[in-house]
Formats: sequence, C-alpha cells, structure tokens
Amino acid sequence: MVGSVAAGSAAVLGGGPAGASAALLLARAGRDVHLFERQEGPHHKICGEFLSVEAQRDLRAMAFEPLRLGAVAIDRVRIVSGSATVEARLPLTGLGVSRLVMDEALLEAAQAAGAHLRRGEKVLSIDDCAVHTTKGRFEAETLLLATGKHDLRGARRPSAERPGRRADYLGFKMHWRISAGQEAALGNAVELVACDHGYLGLQRVAPRVMNFCALIRRDGFTGSWPALLAELARQDHIARRLDGATELFARPCTVAGLPYGQVQRPADDRAGLFRLGDQAALTAPLTGDGMAIALRSAALAAESLLAGMGPADYTRRLRREVGAQVRKAMLLHRLASLPLTARLAAGLLGFCPPLLGRMAAVTRLQTTP
Repeated sequence: MVGSVAAGSAAVLGGGPAGASAALLLARAGRDVHLFERQEGPHHKICGEFLSVEAQRDLRAMAFEPLRLGAVAIDRVRIVSGSATVEARLPLTGLGVSRLVMDEALLEAAQAAGAHLRRGEKVLSIDDCAVHTTKGRFEAETLLLATGKHDLRGARRPSAERPGRRADYLGFKMHWRISAGQEAALGNAVELVACDHGYLGLQRVAPRVMNFCALIRRDGFTGSWPALLAELARQDHIARRLDGATELFARPCTVAGLPYGQVQRPADDRAGLFRLGDQAALTAPLTGDGMAIALRSAALAAESLLAGMGPADYTRRLRREVGAQVRKAMLLHRLASLPLTARLAAGLLGFCPPLLGRMAAVTRLQTTP
C-alpha cells in the first residue's frame, strides 16, 4: 500500500506507552494519526512496571485512570545486598501495573479517540517521511518513533557512551504467581537486590503476581535462564522470593545491548522525526522512571507538534525535563553494579533509613508547571 502525504498527518511507530499516548493526544486534537503496532494482540514487554507519581499525573492529564487497571500501590523501597536489608517509605506512592494490561488500555483509548490502529504491521525501516512495513509503504508528514528499546533501520540511536566504555547488559523479565505468604512478605515495596553481576527489581503488579526483572552484565550470564535463576537463588533473599512460585510466561522477556544513559541531542535530530520514550532517553532501570519518561515525551511531542515546533525544539524541551534525572540515575546504576559498593551503601543506609527515601526523591523527574 502506498499512501500520499496528507497535510498534518502523523505516523506513530510503536504501540507502547509513549506511542499510544502520543497517538491519543494527537487524535484528540483532530490530527490524522496512524499508529503502527507490530504485535497482533496483547503481549508482555520487558519493563519494571513501576508507575511513579509523575507517570500517574501524566496519565490522568489524559483522562486515563491507572487504578482502573488493577494497579497495586507501591509505597516503600527495600534495598537488599547480601545479608543487609534497608527499607524506607517512598516520598510519594507509586503503582505496580502490568504493561500488557496498561498498553492494551492505552491502545484502545487511542483508537477510540480516532487514531488508525494498524496491528500486526511491523515497521521495517524509514527514510525521509516514508515508513516501510511488512504490508507496504506509508507516507506521513511527521513520524514519531516510539519503538522502545528496539532500534529501527534508518533511525538508529547514537551510542550513550564512548566505544569500549559501555558495559554490555542483558535484561530479563518474568512474572511469577506467588503464595499469600510471599505476597505479604513482599508487601507494597519495590525491592532492589544487588547481585554479583548486576541487580534485580521485584514488586507486585497484581494480586499474587510478582514482576521479577534482572539486569545482568553479559560476562556474568551463565548461558540459560534456569542456570541464571539457580545462580541468583544462592542468595537467601531471592531463594525465599522464588520458593514455590510459578513462572507465568513460557520464557522470559529479554533484551540486550542497550545504551543506558543516552539522551537525544537536537544536533542528532532529523527532519520530521520525533523520538519518544526509550528512543529519546534511556534511563537506568533501578529508578523506575522509564514509563514516566515515556509518557512525558509523548505529552511534550504532541504539544510541540501541535504548536508548530520541529523535532529540535521538542528535543531541547525534553532534555531540560529528563536530562538531570538520567544523569543521577546512571550514577546510582554504576554504584549499584559494583557489589562491594552496594554492600557498603546498604550498610551505611542502615544507620539512617530515611536517607533512602530522600535518595528516591532526588532521582524523580521534574514536575511540569
């Protein structure tokens, strides 16, 4: 299929929180929007599934209520390193919510607002304002790239760090059915657990369902998911969390080689292309701000586009909003990735647990006026 370029038309590539939200906002403003989602139906994506208060605020600004999706309140943070455990109350209550549930709800909302949802149509590449998909070629005046952690031919991201200095991480995600006792033990906390080659994030995302995410350096990966679990379960804390739990996916969601710390620069922009979400800024996972950045980028991109601004103006605005958060998150990421440093930090925080809550507040996104 070949489409002619219509004035004001937009193609949104990717149906995650950033893409679906941008499509929703543009469709509500009367724009002709085509939203491409490569998967035919609901599916899980690798993500910590934590909605910060900033993310909740941006969702509600779109008249979208996350509590209706069965979200679980997360009001505490728990740091575990070896035998040391430190817990503190979060400055504001977050939410744990399944990406499968939330993404589907946002896609339905965008379609109801008038966006043309094109499911099962995988985008292969882009050039100028042409989108090449598994079903043909489509042209639009503006492209919004929201393919998440996956790069696209014709619009690859620049590396976040100098060649040879970026640690290569593997990401894993699994949902587990847990017992009532395990649910009570995990409670309304998000847990960050240090391990020899990275760190884990655990939290509830639904009644009796625990999201288990691991970020592991490639040189610490033992070659298979069962072997990695066996290695991690040598820690008493992880062994207790997984004891008797049941995996809910046939296989874990995985991702590799991500440029953590990247924030798009205006000089890297190309005409007619707005980068959203992880394509615009890829923060360290441990701060739980990935979805907040995705939603903020969608709101800023839609607002900028409707105001007649180009990608460079939008990118400058986004960098002002998220740049500081990403820098602070990457500092914590590097510290958490060093086992000795993580143990020392947990020990020191044990003398003053409220400091942990203040640290969590420091890494939050700036609140828009």
